[in-house]
Amino acid sequence: MRDVPGVEPRASLPNLIVIGVSKAGTSSLFEYLGQHPDVGLSDLKELRYFTPLRYGEPIEPLESYAGHFAACQDARYAVEATPGYFYGGLPTARAMQDALPSLKTVLSLRDPTDRCWSWFRFVKSRMRIPKELGFEEYVDRCEQLNREGVDGALDNQPYWGLGGGCYSNWLSGWTEVFRDDLKIIFFDDLVGDSQTVMKDLFAWLDLDPDDAGHLGLVPTNKTVQYRNRAMQRLAVSLNRRGERYFRRHPRLKRAVRGGYYRFNQSQPEKRMSASMRERLDEFYQPYNAQLAAELARLGLKLPVGWRDPYSDALDGRNRQAS
Repeated sequence: MRDVPGVEPRASLPNLIVIGVSKAGTSSLFEYLGQHPDVGLSDLKELRYFTPLRYGEPIEPLESYAGHFAACQDARYAVEATPGYFYGGLPTARAMQDALPSLKTVLSLRDPTDRCWSWFRFVKSRMRIPKELGFEEYVDRCEQLNREGVDGALDNQPYWGLGGGCYSNWLSGWTEVFRDDLKIIFFDDLVGDSQTVMKDLFAWLDLDPDDAGHLGLVPTNKTVQYRNRAMQRLAVSLNRRGERYFRRHPRLKRAVRGGYYRFNQSQPEKRMSASMRERLDEFYQPYNAQLAAELARLGLKLPVGWRDPYSDALDGRNRQAS
C-alpha cells in the first residue's frame, strides 16, 4: 500500500481487488479474505471507483478512493471487490495498474449458463425487471440487445445476464496486464471446497493460511424473491444505506435478514428448464471454447461441470490420431 499526495499520511490504497465476475461468489470471497488478520477490507464491498472507465467516462481523484480504506492502515493487503471491473477489459486493467502499481487481482468465473440464471433472479429481486417476466422472455430480450451490440450499455445493465457470460471477450486484457498478479478461481470450487480455495489463495498472496485459523466460511449475498414490492424496496434501500453499519455487526445483519425472509420471501422459483439450459449452452459454446483455450495457455482447465467444447475437440483429434 502507498500514501497518496493530498491525503492524510496513513491513508491507504488497495493492493488486492476482486475484479469479477458478477454472481460468481465475489461477496463471499470478499468476506472470506477479511477473515485473515493480515487482510483489511474497504468500508463498502463494491466501491465501483474504476467502473466509469467501462463506459468511457473519467474517474474521480484517488483521494476519494483512498478514504474507503482507513481501517486497512496496518494490514498487508487492503481489499475491495467490484465484479463489474472485469467487463472493462484492457482499458480498465491498464488504468488500474497505472493507479495501483503493486496491485494483485482475483477473478472468479462461473458457468455462464448458471450465471445468466442467477443474474436474472438477482435483478428481479432488486426490482430492476418486471416481477412477472419469465426467464425465456428475459433471455429473448438479452439476446436482442446482444445482437444490437448495446447489452453492455449502462441503461441495459439489468439485461446483462447473457452478455456477461462471454468471458473470453475480456480475459486476455487482464492476463496481458497483470500476468502472474492475476489469480483465477472458479465458483464451482469456491462452493464445493471453500477451505481449499482460500488456503490456496492465501498462499498465492504469501500469507500463512493457518493464521486465518478455521475459516468460518458462510455464503453471503444469497438471492431470494419477494412477495410484497413495497417492503422489498424498503429492505433494499436500508441494506444499501446501512452497509457500513452491518459490516461492523454481521450477526445483527444475519438476524435481521433471517427475520425479513420469513415475512417477505416468496415461494422458491422453479429451476431453469432443460430446454433453456440447452439454448444457453449452445449460445456460449464458442465463447467457452475460446475461454478454455486461453485457460489452457495459463495451465488451467474449466471445472468438470462446465461444458468444455475445447477439450471435446482435443479429445476428438486425439482419437482420430490414435
